[in-house]
Amino acid sequence: MSPSSSNPGAGLKTILIIDDDVHLAATLTLGLETNGYRTLCAADAAGGWKLAREHLPDLILCDIQMPGKDGRRLLQEMRANPELANSQFVLMTGKLAYGSPRAAMDLGADDLLLKPFGFPELLRCIASRLQRAELSRRIDDRVIEQLRESLHSTLPHEFFTPLAGILGLTELLENQLEILSKEEIRQDLHDIRRAGRRLHRTLRNYLLILELDALESARPRSLLKSEIVAQALSAGINAAAERHQRAADVASQLAGASLKADPMDLTILAEELVDNALSFSRKDTPVRVRAWTEAGQLHFSVVDTGRGMTPEQLTQVGAFRQLDRKTFEQQGLGLGLALVRKLVRHLGGEFRLESEDGKGTTSHLSLPIHAA
Repeated sequence: MSPSSSNPGAGLKTILIIDDDVHLAATLTLGLETNGYRTLCAADAAGGWKLAREHLPDLILCDIQMPGKDGRRLLQEMRANPELANSQFVLMTGKLAYGSPRAAMDLGADDLLLKPFGFPELLRCIASRLQRAELSRRIDDRVIEQLRESLHSTLPHEFFTPLAGILGLTELLENQLEILSKEEIRQDLHDIRRAGRRLHRTLRNYLLILELDALESARPRSLLKSEIVAQALSAGINAAAERHQRAADVASQLAGASLKADPMDLTILAEELVDNALSFSRKDTPVRVRAWTEAGQLHFSVVDTGRGMTPEQLTQVGAFRQLDRKTFEQQGLGLGLALVRKLVRHLGGEFRLESEDGKGTTSHLSLPIHAA
């Protein structure tokens, strides 16, 4: 623990650093305290857990690879603890294979920092995460009213249907564990994970769209290298294809570029556009995904040959509603394209949809390239 942690100043945000690299932890502590944060330090998961329970920090910076229990396992345990479940949690790693944007989201992390990172990048990350936490506590009356209206219509189905599946399958496993075969257990666990991911995605999209509505200025963004951009897009494509069990239908050709963005936002953009294409097209029909650079912009397009949208439906894109739910029984709140529009706007880009009823849809976005 740093010396200042024994005498915390009133109103200071508390950052807990969990990393077995004591030199890095000391450097981060000095920098953060210089910038007005209170810091706590632990060299392993056990020490981090103890400090987190005692002090309930505003944000936790945790390395993934540590002796004993690693950061991923610690994150899962904290998310299961009522006192710590809502803490902002940022994973750190020097190995991209252990910390892709999609993997961080699946684990429930709020952000990911790739080592080595600069101190300005760290400060932007912390400021963004704390701002998000504050925004979630200060949702205004207009947003609350929208939420209440949704709770009487679509939200109950989308929240409680996957939750009922999770509870029902876990009860089945608990009661019949001794008589179920390994294959039956494996299938039940697979179904539980799918339901959990569906619930997580619904909550993620809804809360993010509320955050974007509440922001008066652009969200803090880091300059990403082209390979990180390509990987973030690929993670979103793969997530949507896996959810629909249509990996063979999706063909992608991706080029990266240096962008000012959050990797998770890029993953969400790709995931929602590919998910929309897969939702509106039949299995065994192609979905073509492409990213390329042109005229100082990174372009990303998704083309399907599905049922398409009518002109009336295209005018509804961006509203908090789902297209033809009664007819097609789609899952989801219909927030995906609304979220894409808002994210692209905050990233300084442009988004458009072209569709013909019965023939398919093309979605296209462009984002400004920044020199590395």
